[in-house]
Amino acid sequence: MSSQSSNDRLAALAVAVMLLLTAWGNALAMFVFGAVGLAVGLLFFRKSITRGGALAAAVGFVLAIIISLAMLLR
Repeated sequence: MSSQSSNDRLAALAVAVMLLLTAWGNALAMFVFGAVGLAVGLLFFRKSITRGGALAAAVGFVLAIIISLAMLLR
């Protein structure tokens, strides 16, 4: 049996994609993925966003947006 919830899987996927986009160095793609991911995550996990993987994914998306804005503005 798997003890991972869908929230944990979402967090793992978000972290993996953010690492790939950061290594790629494309700030615009990182910003777009972060914004879309945050909106979709809030839509689907709005009741459990304060727990576990959903919270980690939301924080990851917000950090990706902040980092990409810093990359775009420098």
